[in-house]
Amino acid sequence: LETKVEICPETNTQLSGLYKSGSAYCTQCEAMGFRRITYYPDRPDNMAVFERIRVEANIDEAPVLLSNGNLIEKGMVENDNDSGDKQQQRHYAIWTDPYPKPSYLFCLVAGNLANIQDSFVTEPSKRKVDLNIYSEQENV
Repeated sequence: LETKVEICPETNTQLSGLYKSGSAYCTQCEAMGFRRITYYPDRPDNMAVFERIRVEANIDEAPVLLSNGNLIEKGMVENDNDSGDKQQQRHYAIWTDPYPKPSYLFCLVAGNLANIQDSFVTEPSKRKVDLNIYSEQENV
């Protein structure tokens, strides 16, 4: 089954589903916002693994692409025009989240963000975990 939807986050003023806030694209899926993005049986007892979530945007407008889980791939989208115009350059990031969750916990943010980085070592496995906190550039 494949569905195709078309939404316009720039005109979404309900701050539910996918919307634009300032210069960033954001999602707010709780409690029923996910159904404003795509068809989905949006109930808390319907758990799903969100695998291979591809986020794509203009690299100048949204250099940071975030979603739930772990970043597994990122790169440039092949440009199908010959101009090589930087304004038209797009990039992508693919995220995977291995833990089942209801759709209201789905998250996506794309924008010109800065981050604070740190790391944490788990106990007792001694596994290093990278930590990143993102916000607008002026707040970091």
